[in-house]
Amino acid sequence: MKIAIPLTGTRGDVQPVVALGVELRRRGHEVLIGAPPNLVDFVTGAGLDARACGPDIQQLYSSEQGQKALAAGNTLRLMQMVAQQMSGYAEQMNSEVIDVCAGAELIVSSTVTEDRASSVAEAMGVAQVSMHYYPCRYNSAYPFPGALPAHWTPPAMVNRATWVFAENLRRVVFMRYLNDLRAKLGLPKSFESTAGVLARRGVPEVQIYDPALVPGLPEQWDERRPFTGFLTLDHATREAVGDLAGDHASILSWIDEGEAPVFFGFGSMPIKDTAAVLAMADKVSARFGVRALVSAGWSDLDAANAQVGSHVKVVGPFAYDRVFPRCRAAVHHGGIGTLFESLRAGLPTLVCSVSFEQPMWGGQVARLGVGEHMRFTQLTEQRLADGVATLLTPEIRTRAEEFAKTLSTADACARTADIIEAAAG
Repeated sequence: MKIAIPLTGTRGDVQPVVALGVELRRRGHEVLIGAPPNLVDFVTGAGLDARACGPDIQQLYSSEQGQKALAAGNTLRLMQMVAQQMSGYAEQMNSEVIDVCAGAELIVSSTVTEDRASSVAEAMGVAQVSMHYYPCRYNSAYPFPGALPAHWTPPAMVNRATWVFAENLRRVVFMRYLNDLRAKLGLPKSFESTAGVLARRGVPEVQIYDPALVPGLPEQWDERRPFTGFLTLDHATREAVGDLAGDHASILSWIDEGEAPVFFGFGSMPIKDTAAVLAMADKVSARFGVRALVSAGWSDLDAANAQVGSHVKVVGPFAYDRVFPRCRAAVHHGGIGTLFESLRAGLPTLVCSVSFEQPMWGGQVARLGVGEHMRFTQLTEQRLADGVATLLTPEIRTRAEEFAKTLSTADACARTADIIEAAAG
């Protein structure tokens, strides 16, 4: 079967889909992934076919404007910037999604491409499956991510109201671009929301995060929204894309020389003042007499020449599942991939969220009692110290270890591939 997967976003959006693509290819399917131009090589490195699709959002985040918005924690401004970028790219994006999907017998979409993919699938008369990286459909258990402060626990009526507002806002904002696409495909105009279209067509919406992170939500949704857990790359693919190329022997050797360290890192988020964040990690870890493993993968920081105490090791990118089990706690931005790895390792976790759905995940970490949450803009040495102090308590450590046992151990890629094959049938 020929399967097309149009995507856009950062590596955090693309990597889980690459893991799925590898599983689908192993089953004999022909897979083509539409990836942002800066990630085409990453996809082809995994042995999958790829074409450029969508703008380079990572470049937008790394721009001066993007860095200012990230530094200010201004999610609204970031969303406006992404919307402006997508607006200018809309016509080309329409053409690229059509090109990626040409000849496909089934289309797999993501949270941000499901609107365009639904029109293309309708025009082609083929099945569609959408994948969601976080809760992004109407429910009464949780509000729309970012609509309300993460520490609030609103009543069901308020939660439902945020979804009605968000889904209608998305419908209005993107209606013109989608109807341009529909005209190009020879389809009539539509004023229906994407959520409504997918529900009417019975499109499966696979939740590629763990149900343990969102208690109360699975009970509100039917079999059209199955939970599979996070999609991870297999060992051979990780070697192929360079995921295991880091100096793990040096990192593990340093860890084994003393007590388990606290991890500090911010994934693919381009942090503006990396020196200040590094200095905080250095001082706070020294205050508590713990060692710190700091990932410089999120910055242009010179790991080899970083000015830190002997209790700190600054490293480049590494495989979290090799290192996190030997750590004591984790401090990071709350991206779902990093969050999954820290919680799977049983680490008390402090989420310093930057934007988008990260505050929601941070709020869940605190609500579940396995760590703490603060916005990155609130990060000071004292607040970081307070958060780390909480992570180091035996009670939090015990809760984090117990929570790790509730995470799914099933093969998420295999389960998702099963759903896709069933949808095609």
